[in-house]
Amino acid sequence: MTREFIFKANKTITSPEINLKDLPGSCGRLDLVCRCISDSLFLSHDIRRDTIFYSILCGPPNPPVCIKFVGSELKKVSPDERNIAIFIKKALKKFLDSKNKEEWIESTPGIYVRKIGFKDLVMEKIREGKNIYYLHKEGKPIEEVSIEKPVFILGDHIGLLEEDESFLKDKAIKVSVSPLELHANHCIVIVHNVLDKRGIGDDPNYSYSNR
Repeated sequence: MTREFIFKANKTITSPEINLKDLPGSCGRLDLVCRCISDSLFLSHDIRRDTIFYSILCGPPNPPVCIKFVGSELKKVSPDERNIAIFIKKALKKFLDSKNKEEWIESTPGIYVRKIGFKDLVMEKIREGKNIYYLHKEGKPIEEVSIEKPVFILGDHIGLLEEDESFLKDKAIKVSVSPLELHANHCIVIVHNVLDKRGIGDDPNYSYSNR
């Protein structure tokens, strides 16, 4: 069963002009995006091949741009922020040079880029038969929730906008990993831990029911 994450980066730039020495500032908190990618996909000496991570970049100059990391296809990517930022930079350059921006464009193995916004991507996942879980401290504790065909939604340091939350109201199950405000990448680690304890993620016959 594939684990998928959608992370909305409200201020992260959509230009390949990325300053690798200033990911938090001039890049609109690209450091947060990189940390989430690292914690969603990397194990000690291995990669989570059952995980796909989407980041919706909503900063200037060409929002929105979605970058997809597919764990089972990744090559030559390491878990540090600078390395991941270099691959994002390559993806944005590929996107800028592409004529058909409405389809997934492969930048490097396992990394794709596309012109699609948050709401459209969520609806696409729903049409694929996926279930949407919105990670929020006021949700039901994740330990008490049955998880099937999951797509987990996370916001950045700003959080999701009011219109995003209104959009998700009848489409997502709100689940909590802690009563406290946590960093998004920490939430991802906790989600993985909960699901790891319930069974092997890439076993197609396994159901992540609460048990």
